[in-house]
Amino acid sequence: MDRVLYPCKIRKEDGVYYVEFVDFPECFTDGESPEEVLTNARDVLEGIIFSYIKNGKPLPSPSFFEKGSADVTYIDAWVGMVRDRVNNQAVRKTLTIPKWLNDIAEKNAVNFSAVLQTGLKEYLNIS
Repeated sequence: MDRVLYPCKIRKEDGVYYVEFVDFPECFTDGESPEEVLTNARDVLEGIIFSYIKNGKPLPSPSFFEKGSADVTYIDAWVGMVRDRVNNQAVRKTLTIPKWLNDIAEKNAVNFSAVLQTGLKEYLNIS
């Protein structure tokens, strides 16, 4: 599942930790502790990767820094899992069915979304 490591720079200022990603200038976050800022960094990295994939933008290749570079940490992301989330993103559909059918389905606690998905997959021969 294509794991990538993107470098970020961490700095502490006035008791707050800040993270900026080298390869994504629009991607940054903060936290009150090293643990919190690293958790937030992973979340924001996955969010920007999601946005890039959803909008068809190519992901930049991760920059490389010499081992021991000051204030540089690598954050991992599983691009394949993010891509799966993009591809499985739900969309809202408005449809019309006869009232009598709706009444029976509601009495039987039918999950309309699940039935529509199943029906479409069968109709389109998708497993």
